[in-house]
Amino acid sequence: MLSSGTRIGPTRILSWLGEGSTGQSYRCEATEGEDRGSLLYVKLIPREISEKNGFEDFFQQECQTLEQLEGSGIWPMKSFGIMKWKHWVAYEWLEGESVSCSPVNPDGEAESSQVRSVRSLADLMELAPEKLTPPLLLAFMIDLHRGIYRIHQSGIAHGNLKPSNVLVRLNEAGGGEAWVTELGFSRLVKFRPVGMEEPSSPEASHLNQDGLISLEEGARYRPAGVSERDMPEDFWDISAFGKLVQWAIGLASEDSQDWTAWKAWAKRASDNGQPDAFPSVAHSMQALPGIGDISEYGVKMEEISEELKLDLEALKAKREREWALSEKLGNLRFRRNMTGLVSLLFLAMYLFSSIYLFFQPAPWTEYSLEDNADSYQLGAGLWSGDAWGIVPSAYDENGEGGQDVVGKWEREDGLFKLSFRRFKKINDKESGKKLWQFIGSGSTTPDDYVVWHDYLLYDRSREALILVKRVNENDVFIPGREGTRPVMLYPEQRIKNSGRKIESAEIAFFREDEGGVSWTLFFGLGFLLACSIYWREVIKLKAEQVKSVE
Repeated sequence: MLSSGTRIGPTRILSWLGEGSTGQSYRCEATEGEDRGSLLYVKLIPREISEKNGFEDFFQQECQTLEQLEGSGIWPMKSFGIMKWKHWVAYEWLEGESVSCSPVNPDGEAESSQVRSVRSLADLMELAPEKLTPPLLLAFMIDLHRGIYRIHQSGIAHGNLKPSNVLVRLNEAGGGEAWVTELGFSRLVKFRPVGMEEPSSPEASHLNQDGLISLEEGARYRPAGVSERDMPEDFWDISAFGKLVQWAIGLASEDSQDWTAWKAWAKRASDNGQPDAFPSVAHSMQALPGIGDISEYGVKMEEISEELKLDLEALKAKREREWALSEKLGNLRFRRNMTGLVSLLFLAMYLFSSIYLFFQPAPWTEYSLEDNADSYQLGAGLWSGDAWGIVPSAYDENGEGGQDVVGKWEREDGLFKLSFRRFKKINDKESGKKLWQFIGSGSTTPDDYVVWHDYLLYDRSREALILVKRVNENDVFIPGREGTRPVMLYPEQRIKNSGRKIESAEIAFFREDEGGVSWTLFFGLGFLLACSIYWREVIKLKAEQVKSVE
């Protein structure tokens, strides 16, 4: 339930009215346009239904059709829309007639008189059942039949006629008007995504106690043998007319009124499937007690011939094709959007990695020294990260080196500073301890490690890491060459004191040639191709949808 003041599209909630099997109802005020300040009745589709894949397209198509339905007996849809998860439909507010009533408490005692508003047939039979007379009932049923006749001609069935969905207005002469409302909601809540074999049941977990009560009420006015899972058909509404009249007569005063003819009509209307059942709304209207010539109301009496049945079936089949196309279109749009999104993610990753490699060494990639086991790897990062290297022989207890060592890197003065440490060999005889006794939290000190720092320059043009210097706690080592000897690291002071016998040299670690394609680019282009295919299918299906409507 949404709180007062919450916006639903171009409206603001004034009060909560209740929750039924087809959604929540609110009394709202228009906040925009020509209707600003006017009262509206707003219905929200349950979120559990509106979030189903493809529902948005289905909702818009249904409402566009329902928006065109108007005339006697139809309370027209004023507007509809979508705001985040809120799928809403708005109607004009019917204020209704104020009547005085004396509610009865659970003990059977009448309470103090109250003034309440009669908006629906349910309100009328609860608050003022004595006002229902055969002439008034006839006026109501004429309006309702005219509305349902118009609806059925459009290939639509209401499917959820019940007292609360029949709006009424009384006049001083004892007559009145009636309208069917919440048209199409029965179909909306039974929406099923593409691929589901069964329509989703209204008896879902999202229904609260009020919703379940509303669901049970609707079931009382459906024909026998049908399920709430089924899509509504025309005979549902005829049967509902009969059961509505039976219910209303049961609550009205029978002492002063003769309901015999109406009881007979109601029984025939509600007995769907029987030989004498009404085959159409026109036949049902023609049999209303005291009706006269139904052509005066724009209703044409036609025999239900095989040709007419075929026409009706063709109309329904056309609508089913339209709904199927809408569902398929929603599915294709979802796939198009998802493949497009995945494509953008992969291409963005490729672009980011390309920009990263323009300034940084390739992460987790080995940069090795030619004809030597020495190598470096740097983990991903902009300013720091993990690092891997080879232990120099000088820091190996056996004087061999070559083992892998893990460290950290950071940027310093435009260079990559790689910091490593190596646990020193322990003299078991002198310390009286084994090696494993020194390794652990609180068991070692910085003096138990050899620590060194390698400073590397990244040469992007050659994709190489150039060793600039190595620094330990005692000295600084610089790459150099003495005569024809191989390049190696010399103490910086020794190079300065060599009298140019030791010249500066370069030690370059080149990136291993991995070859192959960039998988991020490959998948990015692949999903982009899939997106374009879905895009073309969407365009073709939209053209087919337009052709189907025409």
